[in-house]
Amino acid sequence: MMLAAAAEKFETFVWDDKFNTGVETVDEQHHKLVDLINQLGAISTHQSGTNELDDILNELASYTAYHFSVEEKLMKQSGVDAAHQDAHLKAHQHFTAQVLLAAKILMDGADVSSQMVPSLLKYLTNWLVQHILGADKRMTQEVLALQAGASHEEATRKATDFMTQASNVLLEALNEMYGRLGDKTLEVIQKNQELEKEHEALQALNEQLEERVKQRTASLEQANRKLMASNEELKQLNERFESTQNQLLQSEKMASIGQLAAGVAHEINNPVGFVNSNMGTLGKYITSMFRVIDAYAAAESGNDGSALEAVARVKQEVDFPYLVEDIPNLLQESQDGLARVKRIVQDLKDFSHVDESNWQHANIEHGIDSTLNVVNNELKYKAEVVKEYAGLPDVECMPSQLNQVFMNLLVNAAHAIDKQGTITVRTGIKGDDEIWVEVQDTGKGIAPEHINRIFDPFFTTKPVGQGTGLGLSLSYGIVQKHHGRIEVKSEVGKGSTFRVCLPVRQAPVEEA
Repeated sequence: MMLAAAAEKFETFVWDDKFNTGVETVDEQHHKLVDLINQLGAISTHQSGTNELDDILNELASYTAYHFSVEEKLMKQSGVDAAHQDAHLKAHQHFTAQVLLAAKILMDGADVSSQMVPSLLKYLTNWLVQHILGADKRMTQEVLALQAGASHEEATRKATDFMTQASNVLLEALNEMYGRLGDKTLEVIQKNQELEKEHEALQALNEQLEERVKQRTASLEQANRKLMASNEELKQLNERFESTQNQLLQSEKMASIGQLAAGVAHEINNPVGFVNSNMGTLGKYITSMFRVIDAYAAAESGNDGSALEAVARVKQEVDFPYLVEDIPNLLQESQDGLARVKRIVQDLKDFSHVDESNWQHANIEHGIDSTLNVVNNELKYKAEVVKEYAGLPDVECMPSQLNQVFMNLLVNAAHAIDKQGTITVRTGIKGDDEIWVEVQDTGKGIAPEHINRIFDPFFTTKPVGQGTGLGLSLSYGIVQKHHGRIEVKSEVGKGSTFRVCLPVRQAPVEEA
């Protein structure tokens, strides 16, 4: 009763009038097969025991054989086409063999109800649908025609005409497909059972592997802790290296400033020297002028000719006409010297931009001029400076840092010239968003094997004690900070050209 109740609630195969063939005996037996399939489905959903499953499978196999024998007897008695009888018989034999083999395989399995029965149910249902709608429908149409007195040819034609040719071909193909699918399904079920046994072996192996994994994980965790400690140590070393590198770069800046200060001091010393000399001479002139003034004061109080003679004598002694002529010249020379000192100090201020440490729009060519004036002492004994300016627009930059780059390039150009040469400073515009500055010298050039290393920190071709190898590295970093680039072309014996390319406007910084 319990099985019947389950079957009422569960239908794997839902009967429909389209499955009626018109032959009452065949339709009743089809109904019985459907009931057995639905009972098998109910067993699978309620996970019944193997005994109940064995009973329903045996009943299904027995009733299928009985039903097929009824159909085969009906076809034979009615005189159905022999070729059709033979095809129908082979389909019955194949299906019966599959059901019996499936029952054997399922009963040998460990968990048939939850894993393997659904596959068998799907196969049984689909095969029975195709068989009823295809082979059985065709067979019963021919049987009914023969029973109604039609000739063999007419019955065969009527059975053929009952379904379209396309439907016949499709159903025959489906029957063939489900036959092969059934064979493959049984193979899969057998393989599943074999895999279950292998799974048990693998499970035992997995337990062993899990233990080994635990041990390996513990070892890896220990190694990871060591690695983290090493990474922390490496991080500290990198921080120390970065600090040392910054100190070295700062040392290079200080060395450049020292060199720059020496040159500036030399440039200032000349005008200050002659201003100082002029002040000494002017002091003597003033003393002499005071003697003349004192002589005039004495003459005014005496009111006699001897007093005027004393004035004339003093004027002659101090060479009064010369004093009158030379004092303005001394004052003019001193003013020129002080103006020159003022201009040097202003150039130095423009070069360093001490009041301007942020990003701003600046005239690059003015910065180059200030730099040229500041490093004039380094250049004037080695080279003639030629300026070829294109009239650049203002550029968004840090002017003092770019002036540091120009100073390094100009000083390097001077050092590359052995005796006397030319340093050409050019500017130009590329498109609407880039400018460039070139420093070209007629010096000894850079060897091809060195050209790819000149921006490396500490690399230098200068003699020991004459270069740190940080000037171009520092310049390269500044240009990169400005999102620009430095290009270099050189030919040994003819000179080098360094080109600094810079964007006119800096890209906006994206907020995190």
